Amino acid sequence: MSAQVINPLFSSLLLLSTVSLPAVAEQYRHIADPLNLSDSLYVGFTDNVLNVGGTLATDHQKFSANTNTGGDKWHLGYLYSSSNQWHLRASIDHGKTDTPQGKASHYQYQLGLMHEHKGWLKTQVFTEFAVNHLAVKSYTDSTAANASITVLKPITEHWYSELYARGNAGIDGVERFDARAWLAMGYQVNPQWSWVVRYQYDWEKLENIETDDTQWVFAVRSQF
Repeated sequence: MSAQVINPLFSSLLLLSTVSLPAVAEQYRHIADPLNLSDSLYVGFTDNVLNVGGTLATDHQKFSANTNTGGDKWHLGYLYSSSNQWHLRASIDHGKTDTPQGKASHYQYQLGLMHEHKGWLKTQVFTEFAVNHLAVKSYTDSTAANASITVLKPITEHWYSELYARGNAGIDGVERFDARAWLAMGYQVNPQWSWVVRYQYDWEKLENIETDDTQWVFAVRSQF
């Protein structure tokens, strides 16, 4: 896992349609919906590393956190789900970034707006536009524009899938690009419990250093 946390908190699931109508966030949503305002717990394995996390929610807000068992990669998130088409998201991530001196700790601060569409056959499409600031210890800082899309598709009463893609591009003169994509399949045992298997690809370039990584993720999640 290069410079990341189990991202977006609570790994999940894959695809279909983009012809859509705007929708507002509701309190009761699919367990994999990023605008879901339920309390939840999460346990997952990434490259044999245990990750744990959870969320606490109110009628319009959600606070989330997750970390690996080593504590060197963690994520704090905040969601404000408004009554209009746009929803505010903020996060702080701590992880590792490759530098000429080796891997260095970093902090990434992000603020963005998420928009939801309802597509064909119960497909949900979430787009987010954000700005983030990356601070790498003893190396360099960088500010970037960020865009992502999540396509959540319930397939049957229990099976669901998700396609996710995200990209960063530096906007302050520092040569910084990175991308993440995953394809996932999940099974919702009941409205409270779900498991998911995800295949993920990460690529990043910071000035003259370029890295990529692929990994499998397995996770179990509950909401209540």
